[in-house]
Amino acid sequence: MKVLILAAGTGSRLGAGIPKILVEVSGKTILSRHADSLTRAGISLEKVTVVTGYRSDDVTESCRILGLKAVYNPQWNTPGTFSSFFVVPPSSGSLLIVHGDLVWEAGLALGTLENRGDISVPVDPRNRADEEAMKAEVRGSRLLRLSKSLPVSRSTGESMGMFFVRHHREIHRLSERLADNPSANFDDAVNIAAASLRTEAWITDQFVWEEVDTPRDLAAAGIKFP
Repeated sequence: MKVLILAAGTGSRLGAGIPKILVEVSGKTILSRHADSLTRAGISLEKVTVVTGYRSDDVTESCRILGLKAVYNPQWNTPGTFSSFFVVPPSSGSLLIVHGDLVWEAGLALGTLENRGDISVPVDPRNRADEEAMKAEVRGSRLLRLSKSLPVSRSTGESMGMFFVRHHREIHRLSERLADNPSANFDDAVNIAAASLRTEAWITDQFVWEEVDTPRDLAAAGIKFP
């Protein structure tokens, strides 16, 4: 299994002036917190690739210090995250994909990896009504769709920004049509794959996590991860 951290964007909503993944939460960069959580989950940092874009040299140097591989996305200055996924050539194995601005506990990855689906997405039911959240529509354990515009009545909870893909090459093939759409996100690739692959939601409220998009999120992350 390999790990892909999508960290190419500018983080304009946060307004920090540096890549979000280099922003500090309680004195530690989000990047170093990724490394810590992956290590606690028993995942070798040699398997990790960080996709860079904005101020790539700074992120790449931080990756070097931590022992992480960095790959530059020349299309980083686009609205969507899909280009950061697609910039990495498909492999025959599995892939854990993590949003670069996610601060998370190791148990979140462990539970996601234990799921039996071709694609596994952890979903937090505590945030089912958040208008800004990437909401998940779920039937039983089957993930039907991810969408911010999903009506609350059909929302089971919020996608946490982590995805386990059992067959990297297959989801890469299925989502090739998104390659020319600069606004496409990896969530769109999951929605396409859900039509033919066993795509499951792991519904859990057991773990602490925060996706840092705004100053308010950053403050919340500092409280959750002192």
